Amino acid sequence: MTVHPCALDSSVERQVYTSYLDYFAGIKAASVAVPISTSNRRSSYVGMRFVSWGEFEGANAAGIPTGTFSGGDYILQYGSSWRLDSSWTVGVTAWGGMRNLAQVNAGVAALDFAVLRRSRSGRGAVGLVVSNVGIQEDFSGIMPEGRLPHNVQLGWSQTFPNAPFTFHLRAQRLETWELAPEGTYDDAFDPLTGELIPNDTWVWGDQLFRHLSGGVSLKLGAQLRGHIGYNHQRQKDMAAAGRTGVNGMSLGLRGQFRSIQYALGRSVYHFAGASTHLALVLQWPQVRTKTPVRVP
Repeated sequence: MTVHPCALDSSVERQVYTSYLDYFAGIKAASVAVPISTSNRRSSYVGMRFVSWGEFEGANAAGIPTGTFSGGDYILQYGSSWRLDSSWTVGVTAWGGMRNLAQVNAGVAALDFAVLRRSRSGRGAVGLVVSNVGIQEDFSGIMPEGRLPHNVQLGWSQTFPNAPFTFHLRAQRLETWELAPEGTYDDAFDPLTGELIPNDTWVWGDQLFRHLSGGVSLKLGAQLRGHIGYNHQRQKDMAAAGRTGVNGMSLGLRGQFRSIQYALGRSVYHFAGASTHLALVLQWPQVRTKTPVRVP
């Protein structure tokens, strides 16, 4: 989702939001969203997004190659928000579409709900999002179907008077406590001596921080901001042979060139590489109407 309905107001009129993600192994994602109605009380937008999972080598039961095949998600969405007062905004996005992998197809439909509370000073905000409240219906008898795994998230941002930075904190997957894979906290044995190697991880603390990600935005100029972030769960889950490196770290820039707003992000998932995220906000040209000339 490139535009959250709670972020819509009259200031985003005539803007087009585009986003592109270059992931691993040929996986790519893109989205487009356009506000269609903005006012002081209610705002709406429409959009679409797709994910390409890349190409795969197919084979039959005997192991004979059958050629390449691809897969992806193709989603349409519509969102609205209602500004209750100067502090509270509620929003909902409905989305649905198709998923396919080779000749296997499924349909999805879901809702995302959100509540946003802005501080009276305008320097802080707290938001709650419940996403993926929906179902998947299998059309081929192979794909899983039923309820989608929903995600409950809580976000907080805060800046200070005359400060060139803003803090951000997000808690995700709040619908469940245990996010670590099975066996993460088990003791190990030395393969040569057979000696027990106790796992001294602080379990409660590690589980807590797996829910949290955060960062800082720095004001680098009148139209330029820098971002740095950290995701604890990503760092732990993507460790290789106990080495974490800078897994979970993210860097980004956001600025404006003439009428085009841009954002560029780079997220480190693993030693194998990182992902690149590019977003552009384009200004829709204003239609000018001719003033009728009155003939005396």
